[in-house]
Amino acid sequence: MAEILYCKQGLLGPKMELHIAPEGLTLVGRAGRSSTDYVPVSDIAGVAIKERGRRADLMVWFATGQPSWTLTGLPRVAAEWAEAVINEEKGALEKRAKPEYSGPVPIGGLPDVCRQIISTGNNHAAVDLVDFLLVQGALHGASDIHFDPYSEAIIVRFRLDGVLYDVAKLDQAIKRQLAARLKVVSHLATFKKSVAQEGRAALKVAGRTVDLRFSSIPTIHGEKVAVRIFDPAKSIFSVTDLGMSADMLASFTGSLMAPQGTILLTGPSGSGKTTTMYASLGYLRENRKNLSSIATVEDPVEYDLQVVNQTQVNHASGLTFASALRTVLRQDPEVIMIGEIRDSETADIAVQAGLTGHMVLSTVHARSAAGVLLRLIDLGVEPYLLASSVSAVLSQRLVRTVCKSCAREYIPTPGERERFNLRSEDRFAMGAGCERCAGTGYSGRTGIFQLLPVSDSMRDLVLRRSSLSELEQQVEHEGIISLQGDGLAKAKAGITTLEELTRVLG
Repeated sequence: MAEILYCKQGLLGPKMELHIAPEGLTLVGRAGRSSTDYVPVSDIAGVAIKERGRRADLMVWFATGQPSWTLTGLPRVAAEWAEAVINEEKGALEKRAKPEYSGPVPIGGLPDVCRQIISTGNNHAAVDLVDFLLVQGALHGASDIHFDPYSEAIIVRFRLDGVLYDVAKLDQAIKRQLAARLKVVSHLATFKKSVAQEGRAALKVAGRTVDLRFSSIPTIHGEKVAVRIFDPAKSIFSVTDLGMSADMLASFTGSLMAPQGTILLTGPSGSGKTTTMYASLGYLRENRKNLSSIATVEDPVEYDLQVVNQTQVNHASGLTFASALRTVLRQDPEVIMIGEIRDSETADIAVQAGLTGHMVLSTVHARSAAGVLLRLIDLGVEPYLLASSVSAVLSQRLVRTVCKSCAREYIPTPGERERFNLRSEDRFAMGAGCERCAGTGYSGRTGIFQLLPVSDSMRDLVLRRSSLSELEQQVEHEGIISLQGDGLAKAKAGITTLEELTRVLG
């Protein structure tokens, strides 16, 4: 027998190892009642385990007519690992001849295809099902895919344009195989079912490669797995595409072009802050002369940026935002992007860096642009440092845009007229729902923003440790457009809807 390059191996018992490679399976040591110690993957007909408390029996049978492997009294976790990886290798082999979908299946047709895949009853149904759903999620432009286990079924959901939609309801019988396949794809430990895990994988779809981030966590009904999709083809890396008005964009890019300072972004998770920061780095790289050193500290690194030194936080090894930032500053960067300011040490370093010849971009969790300034004071930043360093604060949200294929004129309801203080002659747009937008009336998203340039008057309020209400009054006095004001302007232009503004802003 030719030497096998093993890709996976595990100890099934005190004197038994199972080696699994694309070429075949090999049992090493005392192999129970197996008839042979090596079998090609192509000969595998099926694999199953019978649990007996903490122990289990593993059976592997073959299409060649030879006796099956019957391995008794194995640790249950070892048997489950063997079952999962044997199925994975068998599925990988069979997948080579499997027809692939050339394009997205309509959202309404996904349940039927899932049922067809499961109904084949073959051993690699979970492999085919997971691969199909991952590809479809990427093709439909989903930002996330959720595999949620419940008592009666597994619900698969796609997050499309910021909203979760149920796309398939799967039988509980496939739950374990589904979770195992997802964990195999993302290089997670399949036998660890009682701990949270994170992993990643790359997926080739429609001639491009998308990055997948996996997160699994145990629930009372099984393991829930969430997949975040990072697709460079659908990403915005230009500030002109973010959705800012011409005046706001000019003000924002003016702040970016300053020789030093700190620009802070705020907004809930999924509001596009990282996209805005990446686009800002792109603008600086293209427009600032002789800019040669850009560094980022992120958790995680979402996209691989050209000519940018990107560092990913690793708490397990002690590489925190603060420790990474201290080291980055010793390497003479001109622009620094910090994924998030979460603690007082990071806040202090970031603000100091903005005073010492660096342009700093970062995010802070706060309810408003003015609230960011108070949040940093709460984190221990001295007001005089804050007033001197921070040049602008940008608050943002993402709203869905009206589908151009089915847009219709919309007349606001009396409640909407009162809510948004509209005139009787104001007219808006609404999508009727069509095949292109899967009946939602929306296609794509854009940003709504409030840009707060830190004026001298605002600095004086910060130095006096003024309250949030005083800061907000100054924002209004300076005529700075609110998130709702920016959103309403986009709704009047037919870009988004009053319904969407209500959903996002409350």
